[in-house]
Order: sequence, then C-alpha cells, then structure tokens
Amino acid sequence: MKKVLLTLMLILSSQQLLAQPFQTYDMIVTDPAGVVAAMNKLQASPTGQQSTARVFLNQYIANGESLATHQILVVYPSSEEMDANILRNATSPDWAEFLADMQEVATVESEGIGQILAMGGDVDSPVAAAPGRTNMYFQMSVSDPAAYASAWSDFTSANAGAGVVSYLSSVAAFGSNPSTHVVNNVYSSVGEAISNMPQNYEGWDAFSQRVKNIRTIEGRAITVLVTSWLPE
Repeated sequence: MKKVLLTLMLILSSQQLLAQPFQTYDMIVTDPAGVVAAMNKLQASPTGQQSTARVFLNQYIANGESLATHQILVVYPSSEEMDANILRNATSPDWAEFLADMQEVATVESEGIGQILAMGGDVDSPVAAAPGRTNMYFQMSVSDPAAYASAWSDFTSANAGAGVVSYLSSVAAFGSNPSTHVVNNVYSSVGEAISNMPQNYEGWDAFSQRVKNIRTIEGRAITVLVTSWLPE
C-alpha cells in the first residue's frame, strides 16, 4: 500500500496533494431544518468544539435511483485525526444525543469511507470554497489507479486556465457500490455544471482513450452545498 501511495504521489506531483481521509453518509431526510439544527447543536457542544474535521451538508439535485436526499461529508486533516475524532465520539454523550436527534429527522441510506488524494485544475480558484457550490461526482471502478491518476492529472492541468476544479479520491468502502475512486468536479452553480461538462474541455478525447480500458463509470450525482462547519 505504501508503494502504491508513493507512486501516486510522484504521478500527482503537479497537483495539490491532500491525502485527507473522509467519511460520507447518504441520508433520506424528512426534516431538512431539523438536520441543520441537530448538527448545529453537536458542533456547539464540548465534543463538537474539539473536532478537527470539516463537515459539509449537501443536498442531492440528481442521484440516480438512490432515495437519498442529502449527503453529510466529513473530511479529516489526517488519518491520525480521523482516529482521534472517531474515538472521542464513541464515548461522548453529545454524540449519542446527536444520533438520537438525527433519528427523528433522517435515515442513513448508505455510508462510505475513503481518502481525497489530490486537487487538480485551478487549485487557487475561489469556487473550491464558495458558498452554495455545486459538486458533480463521477463514481468509478478503476483497475489501474496509477495510470488513471496520470491521465486525470494531465487533463485537469491542461484545463486549469479554463477554471476546472477537480478532486480525485480513492474509496475504501461504500456499501454495495463497487466504485474504487471518485472524481468530484466543482462549479459555482448547477447551471454552470451542466454547461461545462468534462467532454467540452480541451484534451477530452485523448483522456478518454487513455482511461477507456481501465475505468468503468458506476454512477453520477450532483449536489449543492447547504452549509458547512469548520474547525476553529
């Protein structure tokens, strides 16, 4: 595994390397305001104040056959911090109360865990941190991660001037979804996302040829950021 990670780091040397683990929860929400209230309550608690994770609440705009209406994405600065946060929550009365509150307003449809490997394209773009930003996800099964990372790196770098903002992540587990990787392209709005599909960018044909035999698209989804909670 360390050899694989080193290979990817060398391939992605022109990108912004992140290596940040994440957890994701697809939720069927019956009371969106109640979810925000429960998460606000947790973040204001002693346990929430100790958290080093960045937490994002996204609403699904398009999600295929899935019934999930919202996504909670939790991103940790490192694997060590992920372990520390999970351990703290496991024994926290604040966390237990949060779970009880969430059961009243939402149901978990699926859970996932993985690692954000790199950010490509225009790494300084304000879109990456913009309120209400749109995420377009491409869930994939990849048979040659190093070759795919190389093709993705070249494609996003070539389109940095066009405003492309893209994240490449590996997926360790996501229920019955067989995806091993996710590419998340970020836009300022849903309309911008639909008007700027990857097929419209320079080098798409060459990129497609490089990856056509090593990746299978398992699913696509679009979300819009509702709100976020960042560590102080």
